[in-house]
Amino acid sequence: MGAGIAAALPIVFAIALAVAGSATAYAQGGLADIPLPPDDAEQKKILADVKVKALEYERSLPDFVCTQFSHHNVDVKGMNQWKTLDTVSEQLRFIHGAEEYALIAQNGKKAGGSEKRAADLVSIKEFSDTLRYIFDPKVRVSIAWSNWDSVRGHRVHVLAFVVTKDNSIYTVGKSKPISSGLGGWVYADSDTNAVLRVAMAATDIPKTYPIQAVAADIYFDFVRIGDKNYLVPVKADLHEKQGKSQVWDEVELKDFRKP
Repeated sequence: MGAGIAAALPIVFAIALAVAGSATAYAQGGLADIPLPPDDAEQKKILADVKVKALEYERSLPDFVCTQFSHHNVDVKGMNQWKTLDTVSEQLRFIHGAEEYALIAQNGKKAGGSEKRAADLVSIKEFSDTLRYIFDPKVRVSIAWSNWDSVRGHRVHVLAFVVTKDNSIYTVGKSKPISSGLGGWVYADSDTNAVLRVAMAATDIPKTYPIQAVAADIYFDFVRIGDKNYLVPVKADLHEKQGKSQVWDEVELKDFRKP
């Protein structure tokens, strides 16, 4: 692991939650035949291919319809006493690269058909943006092969990464956004080098900024739509901390089908 990565990873907020599926858990899952690490030349090939696949991801998405479920949770006192404030289900139509959401129900109440989508709900675009924050050529990410692991039944390469604040295109906050660095892990399928998970957190946030910490755990998976399998977004956990208060947004996408 590079010196830059080793220096930055200890300050990643809540990253322990994001990497609960550690190498130890992987071994305990019955996969005792973990291979040796790839040699240096193979690691370079893996990293290069992961980058290509990540930047091609958005263009490779098919037209589809699915259901998106969102849960907005808060912990006002910062004691992990969570309360769900909103539960929203929506139909997502993704056609020719454009998304269209229609509310199905909110907090158990069926939609009337004229509701506007709340601005704070997660968009499917945030999944592709996550890959861009790490692999966009302007970012100049520092990334290195770390270990083997497992994600949703797939053996994966775990790649530790750091993006410095000076090179970052990631921002924290919405009303008055500021740039921040990023640190975390990319989990890439060992068969295809497609990114199946990103666990990351913002770094170098000024102490005077209202938001003290931001972390995200993003999942992709291969899902059958029509007669083919496609890599699509399936889950996201987004965390934010302001003072003692914590916010946790859960998002799941299910029931993929052709439009």
